[in-house]
Amino acid sequence: MGETEGKKDEADYKRLQTFPLVRHSDMPEEMRVETMELCVTACEKFSNNNESAAKMIKETMDKKFGSSWHVVIGEGFGFEITHERCFFKQR
Repeated sequence: MGETEGKKDEADYKRLQTFPLVRHSDMPEEMRVETMELCVTACEKFSNNNESAAKMIKETMDKKFGSSWHVVIGEGFGFEITHERCFFKQR
């Protein structure tokens, strides 16, 4: 009975993880939609290799939207990224 429950829990978890979820983004709508489609494609193509999926996403984003993109794919971790623009006055 325990084995059956474990498989059911795993199936429920996988079902929850089958769609992209964006909690907050300051990207323009078109860019956000394109990025989500790219992420889904990469994760489906490299379902067993997170490193390859992240590399594909980063390289595509760098080419399309300019450099400086960071991609993190994995399970069981959290992170927060912030940035600050610095403006310097010219004399």
